[in-house]
Amino acid sequence: MIWDILAGIFMGTLTGMGIGGGGLLVLYLTAIDGIGQLEAQGCNLLFFVYASAAALFIHSRKRTLDFRLIGWAALLAVIGSRIGVAITGVLPEEAVRHMFGWMLVIAGAFAGVRVIFGEERHHS
Repeated sequence: MIWDILAGIFMGTLTGMGIGGGGLLVLYLTAIDGIGQLEAQGCNLLFFVYASAAALFIHSRKRTLDFRLIGWAALLAVIGSRIGVAITGVLPEEAVRHMFGWMLVIAGAFAGVRVIFGEERHHS
């Protein structure tokens, strides 16, 4: 129980810093806690709702929100979520686990390339 609380605080801190603690949360829940892949991803989505609500509050106070972009992102997220639920409903859990792992590898590779070769954008 105490490890779960500490893991939640650690992942929340990483997410707040923009590091992507959600993916790490799924890894923790599946590898350490022994929770199934689909349940861990569901917990991750719930975690994301709270983390994004805090970010939304902060960015709205700073007036740094692009509501047109938010609308498109929300629409595409709903469509993608529906497709994802349909796909995971017919695939074995092991296949979903492998797809999630490859998604993390690819996202990490793109982030690494961007850090090494891309320009760093600073927001004020």
